[in-house]
Amino acid sequence: MLQEDKADIKINIEDKDVKDKNMATKISEDTNVQLDLKTIGMIVAGTISLAGMWFSLQEDMQDLHNKIESFSGDEFVQKMEFQLKDELIRNNVIQIDNATKELKEDIEENKESIKDLENKVFRR
Repeated sequence: MLQEDKADIKINIEDKDVKDKNMATKISEDTNVQLDLKTIGMIVAGTISLAGMWFSLQEDMQDLHNKIESFSGDEFVQKMEFQLKDELIRNNVIQIDNATKELKEDIEENKESIKDLENKVFRR
């Protein structure tokens, strides 16, 4: 039994040495790599996809850079000034409309008061 254990240990040690030798293989020009066509196709497609995204992002960044350079502060001020003036005019129109409604109501009340006074004076 002891001899069998020693033989097993010796075999295990020899197996480990063989594995270590296989794992210690150096990569060089003569190294063979085996890939199937599906894997090669996926690598090529991934590379093309990444290159496409890179160039697309570069183009987008260049477009944004051109827009920033062409944007002037005067243009912004003119747009803001237009918006503020437009808002002011609209508010004024609404206020004038409300005031006109109030004046119409006052005129109607005054007409009724005048009629009442005329009726009292001329006793109709």
